Amino acid sequence: MLVSTLTREKLNEDIIDRVLFEGLEDTGENADCVIVLGSMKASAYRVPVAVRIYQCHRADKIIMCGGKVRDFSEGAMCESQHMRICAETLGVESTDILVDEHSMNTVENILEALVLLQRNFGLNRIHRVVLVTTSYHMRRSLCIAQYLFPNHIKVIPCPADDTNTRRDNWMNNDKGRNRVLNEMEKIIGSVKDGLFPDFEV
Repeated sequence: MLVSTLTREKLNEDIIDRVLFEGLEDTGENADCVIVLGSMKASAYRVPVAVRIYQCHRADKIIMCGGKVRDFSEGAMCESQHMRICAETLGVESTDILVDEHSMNTVENILEALVLLQRNFGLNRIHRVVLVTTSYHMRRSLCIAQYLFPNHIKVIPCPADDTNTRRDNWMNNDKGRNRVLNEMEKIIGSVKDGLFPDFEV
């Protein structure tokens, strides 16, 4: 069935698993850059995954996305700046981090990452990027990136597990279930709005 035909009433654990998690494993390929999408908890869950990729020499640069200002324990700052601080603490060279301080949502994260890639490297010189975001958020993020990025750039998904919305436990707690159902509605809505093409489940 097509995603556009789904409704909340039709959703079950099997459909949710196929839409949100199936076939989104990291291939382990090297890339020109890692793109980390922003959130309040990105420093805790997403940044360490990106740092491991960097430290394994799979990519030499990391883009931190997220312009929303949050109240962190270190003070108020945008998500991407907090992510940068975290990455530097984990050993990433400051010169290898690019920061987007403007994006307010997933689509803008991707668009601002494209701008930074163009300004710093030239899109014609980019062949592969690794996309890091939380596991349940990866499908929508990857679909948006694949739709907006030039066809010659391969986007490699690298999901980062959080505490409550992993593939193996989201159904076991209210927080995970609510996040997953809300994400499914966003994917269905994105397809219906033409944000990215419809696809089979």
